[in-house]
Amino acid sequence: MNKKTMGIAGAVISAVYFGFLPFFVKTICVGGGTEMSASFYRFFWSLPFIFIYLKIKKVPIKISLKEFLEIAVISIFGYGGTGLLLFSSYRYIPSGMATTLHFMYPVFTILGAIVFLKKPVKLVKLVCAALCMIGLLLFYKADGGANILGVALAFLSSLTYAFYTLYLGNSKLKDMNTLKLIFYLNLVAAFMIFIATNIAGEFTYDLSFQAWFVAIVFAAATSFIGVFGYQIGVRYIGAENTTILSTFEPITSIVIGVLIYSEALTLKTIIGAAAILLAAVLVAKIKD
Repeated sequence: MNKKTMGIAGAVISAVYFGFLPFFVKTICVGGGTEMSASFYRFFWSLPFIFIYLKIKKVPIKISLKEFLEIAVISIFGYGGTGLLLFSSYRYIPSGMATTLHFMYPVFTILGAIVFLKKPVKLVKLVCAALCMIGLLLFYKADGGANILGVALAFLSSLTYAFYTLYLGNSKLKDMNTLKLIFYLNLVAAFMIFIATNIAGEFTYDLSFQAWFVAIVFAAATSFIGVFGYQIGVRYIGAENTTILSTFEPITSIVIGVLIYSEALTLKTIIGAAAILLAAVLVAKIKD
C-alpha cells in the first residue's frame, strides 16, 4: 500500500468512526453524564491505553519544551477546543444541525491555506469542497430550534478544527510518532476541559455501568482509530484532501440512523451522499 492510499484509507476510516460520535455522547448523557463531562472522558480515558502502548513499543515519551508549547497551542485552540465546543453544542441544538455547521471546516481549511499560507489550491479541490457542502446541506433537517448559543458553539468548532488541521499539516509535529503526539494532545485537552467543566459546574462521575463502559471504550477507540486515522491522512495526502474525505462522517451517521433507528432514506439524502462520494473519488484521482 503506497502512502497516498494509506492517507485516503486513514481519512475515510477516521470519518466513519467519528460518525458514531453523537451516539456515544448520547449514551453517556443518558447514563448520568453531561456533554462537557463526556468531552473530558473522551480525552482522559485514552491516556492510560496510549501510555501502555508507547511503553510496549518502547517509544520515547520525552519531548522538548518547544514541542510541548506547540502541542499546547494546537490542543487548546484547535484539537481539544473543538471537542469541548462541539460536544457542548449538542445540548442546545440537534446533532444533525451541529454536524452540518461543524463540517464547514473543510471550506475553512482550504480558505486558510490560500489566505494565510499562500498555498495554491487546485480548482478540483475547490470543486470537491463545494460538492461536500452541497451534500451536507442536503443532509440537513430542521428538526429543532436554532438556539443561537448552540449554533455559535458548533460554528466555532469548525474554525478550531480547521486551525488544528492546518497547524498540524504545516508543522514538524506531524513527523512525531502519531500516538505519542495524540497522547500529549489528549493530556492538554483533558486538563483544559477538566478546568472548564468544573467552572461550569458540569463535571459528573456518577455514571451508570453502561455509561462508564461506553466512555472508556469510546475514549480508547477514538485515539487509536479516529484521531490516528485523521493524522495519517494529514501526513500522507495533506490537510485539504483529508478534510474533504472526512465528510464521510455524516454519511455514516445517516446509515446508522437508517439501520438502527429506522429513519427514512429520502431522495435528497441519497443525492447528498452521492455528491460527497463524487468528491471522494475526485480526491483519489488528484495528482500531487
